Amino acid sequence: MTATNPSGFPRLEGGKNLDGGCKSSVPGRPLVSIITVVLNGKDRLKRTVESVLSQSYDHIEYIVIDGGSDDGSVDVLRSLGSTIDYWVSELDKGIAAAFNKGIALARGEIIGLLNAGDLYERNAAAAVVDAYLASPRTDVFCGSIRLKEAGAPPLECNSSPSRLEKETSVYHPTTFVKRTSYERYGPFDEGYNYAMDYELLLRFRRSGASFYVLKTVLAEMELDGISATHWRLGLNEVRRARAAYFSPASVAYHHSKAVLLNIMARGLKKLGMLNVYRAYWRFQNLRTGHREKAQQAG
Repeated sequence: MTATNPSGFPRLEGGKNLDGGCKSSVPGRPLVSIITVVLNGKDRLKRTVESVLSQSYDHIEYIVIDGGSDDGSVDVLRSLGSTIDYWVSELDKGIAAAFNKGIALARGEIIGLLNAGDLYERNAAAAVVDAYLASPRTDVFCGSIRLKEAGAPPLECNSSPSRLEKETSVYHPTTFVKRTSYERYGPFDEGYNYAMDYELLLRFRRSGASFYVLKTVLAEMELDGISATHWRLGLNEVRRARAAYFSPASVAYHHSKAVLLNIMARGLKKLGMLNVYRAYWRFQNLRTGHREKAQQAG
């Protein structure tokens, strides 16, 4: 279907929902809405769609929000239209606005966000549903991520909500949020271009939202996205998000630490010593895991 938005750019849409095939939750089988946002990501989009469509849990509503691609991404969506519940392509105001558009359209009890290029493990949705059924009052479910970078072995990191006050320690491709929690704590802040996921999760946590950590890999992400490319701008937005809740001294300390770690990582990579940095993060990840277990036991 084609229409024209106020900017004059064509608005294209498709998917099963346009034929009246909307899904809803049933007892014991909550509907999971998964949203993918994309802009000129044709080469990455198809594998992301396939990772969603191949989930072992099949009660899924899949929505793709395209920001007006001109690289053939829309052709990919048209070719897959019979398997996607809804897709739309039109100009938007950025990633946060695209996330919010998808969330507003979602009918599921639980909502996951998976950017073009990122992948879910086959049992990711099933694992989250099991956790949700066991803990239905929880607001946010998150798990481990597999980070991939050309020329280096994969690195697995656990999400750690208890460290959100200090760093971006919850990985958004592994994060699933109850729809009612978005209604309670608010959507993404569209004033952020890079760290909108951190700002939202930090706001949720500081507002009293509850987190459930799954100790299993839920998603895989390539370290070549917009946040990796514009890392300084991303860290500046992290600092801005933290400034709403913490003292200037604390904000300055953690910002300086994050900048130094990023500079060190890039220096080691240029010297062919990225594995040294990765070993450091494996140690930090392991130490955080032991600390959290001790806190839970106490």
